Amino acid sequence: MKLPGAVLIMAAACLMSVLTLREKKQRQAGGLSLAAALELLRGELSSGAVPLSLGIERASAHASGFGKELLIAVQEGLRDLGERSFDEIWDKALAGTDPWLEETVQNELRKLGSVLGRFDLETQLRALDACILLLRQQWERERNAYPEERRVWIGLTAGLSALLVILLY
Repeated sequence: MKLPGAVLIMAAACLMSVLTLREKKQRQAGGLSLAAALELLRGELSSGAVPLSLGIERASAHASGFGKELLIAVQEGLRDLGERSFDEIWDKALAGTDPWLEETVQNELRKLGSVLGRFDLETQLRALDACILLLRQQWERERNAYPEERRVWIGLTAGLSALLVILLY
């Protein structure tokens, strides 16, 4: 009876490690895709006198991952622009990012929603640049921390397995 229980506990620990590491990789990819989507939007807006709605539409066509989802959610929300402000539309589209973005990045993204479409082009581009920079910095920190976190999770799993072997035999 001890052996099947030990095997199940070790399997659960391995699964927990794999899922945690996979989630960390997905967070990295999400932040990177969001930065890429904002870069596309910046390119569309800086290329000329393109209205914000058309810039969002064009950028969403070429974006991927979470960045694409964000731009599509904003694009769909623009249908209600008369009933709701752009800030509300932007905040609703950002709602799914809160758990994995750092607080400074979240705040900068919220500020971006209040700048887009309201101020002159240079102010909008500076706000986009600030968000892109913060997203890239967060991605870089997470990418640098990942190998150490991976070693920790693998070590925890190995340690738990060794402890079970010692306790049960």
